[in-house]
Amino acid sequence: MAVLKMALPKGHLWPGVKALMDRAGYGLRLEGERSYVVHSNDPEIHMRIYRAQNIPPLVEEGRCDVGITGHDWVVEHGADVEELLDLGVGMVKLVAAVPRDYGVGYGPEAFRRLVERVKAEGRARLVVASEYENIARRLCDDVLGGFPYKLIRSYGATESFIEVADMIVDVAETGETLRQNGWEVVYEVLESTARLIANRDSLKDPWKRDKIEGLAMLLRAAKEARDMKLLKMNVPSSALSSVISVLPAMKSPTISKLYSGDYAVEVAVKSDEVVRLIPELKRRGATDILEVSLDKVVR
Repeated sequence: MAVLKMALPKGHLWPGVKALMDRAGYGLRLEGERSYVVHSNDPEIHMRIYRAQNIPPLVEEGRCDVGITGHDWVVEHGADVEELLDLGVGMVKLVAAVPRDYGVGYGPEAFRRLVERVKAEGRARLVVASEYENIARRLCDDVLGGFPYKLIRSYGATESFIEVADMIVDVAETGETLRQNGWEVVYEVLESTARLIANRDSLKDPWKRDKIEGLAMLLRAAKEARDMKLLKMNVPSSALSSVISVLPAMKSPTISKLYSGDYAVEVAVKSDEVVRLIPELKRRGATDILEVSLDKVVR
């Protein structure tokens, strides 16, 4: 049996990715508490969990046909992969931060003030720590005006480098962990979310391409459904035009005539529109209004 090899991320991306995959219908199940093998409702996809930072090179080299990882790690590796879909989960910001007591401000000018401070202390170079070695080097080369720096590769817990590093390049969701450890964000390097990526050669194989496109379609449908609700209602014929006039829809509402002569109306709407729509629909004559959650929206 032909199979598609898929890499899934452990760590902070896992809960959001698993929830989205489950909503798409895959029903992910770990083989055991300490296992990295993942079973799903599709036996043609063999899934395994890896660290997110290892997934881009695994997909690039064809050891996995497809994977889900953070955009930050695709950029860090400069991976030659096809980025198919932004899943919209696991959002973090990759930022540059300096010790709060440096007081260098925010933005590009902060780096000039940082260099001036280090020079004033009689030091010949900055110390920079980051798990993102390539991104950190590019940033330093771009913003430090040629001033020398020593980059120390961290292996997690980069915020612990307070009092020994002049700057760190690290991810932050809210920035609270950095603030609690004495750091101040001075620059945003990039925003990152979980992405579905694929090996370019795998996409040239007809069977694998069809399988990957189906995976991407279901994940896209599950992503879009997170922000949608289905409203179902009965509407008297005398109120139909008034009710229809306030209904947003992806295309148009579904309308079915009932035996009584009234109408059953169904429409998909954005979740944040529901609180406004339901009272208005009721005022215009709709009855028996039901709000239904959606798992997938396939356009």
